[in-house]
Amino acid sequence: MGNMIENIVVEKTTIKHYSKLLDLSSLKNKLTAANIANAETPGYKRRTLDFDSELKKSMEKPGLRPTQTHPRHIPIGESDQRPPKIKVIRSSTNSTGVNSVDIDREMAELAQNQITFQFGSKMLEKKFNALKDVIKSR
Repeated sequence: MGNMIENIVVEKTTIKHYSKLLDLSSLKNKLTAANIANAETPGYKRRTLDFDSELKKSMEKPGLRPTQTHPRHIPIGESDQRPPKIKVIRSSTNSTGVNSVDIDREMAELAQNQITFQFGSKMLEKKFNALKDVIKSR
C-alpha cells in the first residue's frame, strides 16, 4: 500500500521534480563553497556541475527499461539514481593565476543558487500543504 501511495503522490506530481531541484542545488552549494574555500590553494581545480542539464535529465520521462529480475543479473541501461556529473575546470582563467577559481564568479553563483534553493523549498512546501489540505478534507 505504501509503495502505491508513494507512486501516486511522489512520482505523478511535481514533488519529485522540486525534490531533485533541492538535491542539485544543495550539491552545487557544496561545490561552490569548496571552490571558495580553496580560492587561494595553488593548483586547486574548480568543480562545478551543469545545473540546467542535470535538472533537465532528472525530469525526462524514462523510456522502456529492462527489469533486473534477479540480483545476480547484470543491470542494463541507466539508473534513475545516477549521480550528477561534476566537471573539473582545469584551465586558469582568473587574474591571480593561482588556480581556476574566480572568487567573484563563485560568489555570484552562490547567491543565484541560494535563490534557486529558496524557490524550490517554497514550492515544495506549497505542494505538501496542498496535500495536507486534501487529506484533512476527507
